[in-house]
Amino acid sequence: MKVNLEKFLQDSGIDEPFYPGKRLVKTCRQPGDFKSHCVVFDWRNPDMIRVEIKAGLSGKDLVVQQLKNYPVCFQSPTYVEIEVFNDNDKKEEEEGKSGSASGGGTRGFKKKSLSDLSGMMSKAFSDIVEAKAPSLGKIKEMVVMGKQIAEQAFESVFESLTQQIAHAKIAATELLAHAGKYITTYTPPAFMKPRGNEDAKYKYDREKNADIGLKTPSLG
Repeated sequence: MKVNLEKFLQDSGIDEPFYPGKRLVKTCRQPGDFKSHCVVFDWRNPDMIRVEIKAGLSGKDLVVQQLKNYPVCFQSPTYVEIEVFNDNDKKEEEEGKSGSASGGGTRGFKKKSLSDLSGMMSKAFSDIVEAKAPSLGKIKEMVVMGKQIAEQAFESVFESLTQQIAHAKIAATELLAHAGKYITTYTPPAFMKPRGNEDAKYKYDREKNADIGLKTPSLG
């Protein structure tokens, strides 16, 4: 599934610059103990954007003793990996031809102070980064509460996730509801032993799972 990165960020309520090499954390503060969480937008790998839901507000992996206090929906991994495409090569080629035709020159050049030059360089760098940041991507992998979502459900789950991010409240069980039967492999949290049936087909029961994110489980 192809993704318009600019639209995704806008629809998610991200209004600060996001480009290759950057990592953003959007906090989702909730009332009550161990309910707050966050969304991490990680573009430090220039070829891949990882959008991950994490317990707590720091954006860091919590140790087991902290993580087990959070609802089960935040104990298992929930993330989307988006492979990015640099669609600006053609634009740069066209702009390069246009620029060479118009020519340069130093006529009208005035001396600038160091602060002026510094400001100009900073703005120029920001403009270059914004102009060169890829604007298209393709979802490569989607996991919700440790359950791998099949490609057939990417669109509906991703749309729901985007809306939840915009409202700063993630309901992973609702994401699973959008996935329906298109769930393949279950991955348990790092601190739990696999039981051997992780490839079993997952069936979402809205009534049974309605409070799955509200009760703190006993993990022993």
